[in-house]
Amino acid sequence: MTQWNIQDNANDSMAPLCDLRATFEQRTGGLTTLERLTKRRGSSPAGFLCSDATRAEMIAERTGLRHISDGTVTSHDHPEINSPWDVLSHLPQLLVEDLKEAEQYTHAHGATTFGEHRIDVHPTVTICPNVTMDASVGAIRIEEGATVRPGAVLCGPCWIGKHVTIVDNACIKANTSIGPWCKIGGEVGGTIFQAYTNKSHDGHLGDSVIGEWVNFGAGTVNSNLLNTYADVIVKGLDGKRHRTNNQFVGCFVGDHVKFAIGTRIMTGSIVGTGSMLASSMPVPTPTPRFSWITDAGTRKYAVDKCITVAKTVMARRSLELGSASESVFRRLANE
Repeated sequence: MTQWNIQDNANDSMAPLCDLRATFEQRTGGLTTLERLTKRRGSSPAGFLCSDATRAEMIAERTGLRHISDGTVTSHDHPEINSPWDVLSHLPQLLVEDLKEAEQYTHAHGATTFGEHRIDVHPTVTICPNVTMDASVGAIRIEEGATVRPGAVLCGPCWIGKHVTIVDNACIKANTSIGPWCKIGGEVGGTIFQAYTNKSHDGHLGDSVIGEWVNFGAGTVNSNLLNTYADVIVKGLDGKRHRTNNQFVGCFVGDHVKFAIGTRIMTGSIVGTGSMLASSMPVPTPTPRFSWITDAGTRKYAVDKCITVAKTVMARRSLELGSASESVFRRLANE
C-alpha cells in the first residue's frame, strides 16, 4: 500500500474555521477532508506537513498523526478549498459523493419516506413517531446512536452524524451535514456543523459553516440572502473584503462561540473563535476573536475565563482541552 502525506494549509485564509484544527480536519461534506481521503486511499496518511510548530503540536495531539518537517504532499483528487465560502461552494458535490460512497444500511426504521434516493439508517438510531424523510432530491444518512424526535422533517441530500439529536419538529433541508454529538432544531439548510454544537431551539440557520462547541440561544436567526439578490461580499477577520461569487451565504462561526437568545446574524457574517454575543443589535461582521459583546459595549473576553468555560463544556462529553490546543487558544487570544 502506497504511503501518502497530507498538509495543513491555508489556515489563515480559512479563519476562523481552522483556528483550532487542521485544515484537513474541516468537515467539507458528510466527512472531513481527512476522513474522505483516508477512505478513498484505504489507509491513514503517513504524516502531515505544517510550517507552524505550535499548530503542528495541536494537530498531532488531536489526530494522532505524525508531524513531518519535510516531504512530498501526495497529489489528491480533491477540490481546492482555501476559504470558508469555498467550503459552501463545494458542499453539494462532496456531500453527494460521500453519501454515494458510504456503507449502506438496510435497517427498517418506521419513518414516513418518499423519493427514489437512498435512505440509510443505522440499526442503533432512534426514530420517533411522525418523522418524515424526503429523498426525492437526494440521499439521507443517519449514523450510529442518533435520535430523530417526533415531527422532524429531513430532506436529502443530508448527513446526520453519530449521536446527533434532531429535536422535535425540526426542519432539516437539503445540503446539510451535521457532525457528531450535535443537537439541532428549528429550520436548517445548506449548512455544515463540525461537531458538538447546540442549536436545539427554533430559528433559521442557512448556508453556513459552524465550528465545534457553539451554542445558539433560542430564537437566534441568520440571513443568507441580500435584499438586492447580489453576490455576497464577506469581510474577513483581516478586514479585507472578499467576493464569494455566491448569492446565498450565511455565516461562518469559529469554535466556542455563544449566541444569546434572539441574536440576529446578518448575511456573510464571520464570527471569531471564543466570542460571546448577547446584544439586541445584529452581530458585527466581522466579529473579532474573543469578543464579549453586550448592549453595554464590546470588550475582550478574558482568555482564562473563556478556557474555563470551554473545559467545563467539553467535560460534559468526557473530553478535555489538550495542552497543545490550549496553547493555540491562548496565542489566538493574544494576537
